[in-house]
Amino acid sequence: MMKKYLNKIELVKNFRGVWDLDPFKGCTNAKTNNNKGCYGICYAAKIAKSRGYDFSDVVKRYFINNKHFYKIKTKLEKIPFVRLGVMCDPSFDWEHTLNIIDKIRPYQKNIVIVTKHWNILTPKQINRVKGLIINTSICALDSEEQRNMRLCEYNRLKKYCKSVLRVNTADFNDLELNEIQNRLLNNINIIDNILRFPKNHELVKKGVINIKKYKFLNTFVYASKHNEKTFFSYCDSCLDFCGATRNQYKLKQSKLNEIGFDNKACKTLELNTKPPKKNKQNTIQLLKWNANDAVGN
Repeated sequence: MMKKYLNKIELVKNFRGVWDLDPFKGCTNAKTNNNKGCYGICYAAKIAKSRGYDFSDVVKRYFINNKHFYKIKTKLEKIPFVRLGVMCDPSFDWEHTLNIIDKIRPYQKNIVIVTKHWNILTPKQINRVKGLIINTSICALDSEEQRNMRLCEYNRLKKYCKSVLRVNTADFNDLELNEIQNRLLNNINIIDNILRFPKNHELVKKGVINIKKYKFLNTFVYASKHNEKTFFSYCDSCLDFCGATRNQYKLKQSKLNEIGFDNKACKTLELNTKPPKKNKQNTIQLLKWNANDAVGN
């Protein structure tokens, strides 16, 4: 029988050097793609399985008493930033996520959320995100509907907080996917996040995605880099810093012009996601991904 996560929230530093304070553990999308979650490569689902946990069973986490809270807040005061959304998606229950954030705000100014916006912030909730750094996770492998929705939220959030577009990228052999990816990267405040695909992944076997073996932390992994210069190592050396600020560093901005945005209907965002006409000779046929199967932070 698989283990169930406890409801006691923890501040943990992972192998990459990221401090996380996940308001949940688990993800309802973990059972997609043959229980491999996000694009069939969800690292969180893989880690949970290796440790014997049922990652599809989402558990809310809380501060259980004053002593527990004091211990965490003392650590928060000493670290450069904290991330919510490592082994979960904070949008699972925005109210719970924001309640946790309200408690830690006085002790940590760099609070990062990484989300795919499976649930949308209400007008009342969005007024509570002031001062946060929200990474909207997006990928060319997402459905067009999902991309438009996530771009809407990324733009909508700019009035309220530091809004970052976290583009999960790969080295595609497909013209349409490359065009979509380039358009996603053609935004302001973007982070290029490299996806790691194994050799037996369907998209690799079909030749849609190129992979190479790279040194990553203290091991070697297969990854798909569309740009060999993209950072791929420990958090301490990363300039992006999940959008948080440190010392004199400011989040780098794209030199390209920002895509137009209709704040009411998001209609102009279609320009950013519609692929060009298919070139039948050069385009590899894409796998048919279910819209609900697109995941991954």
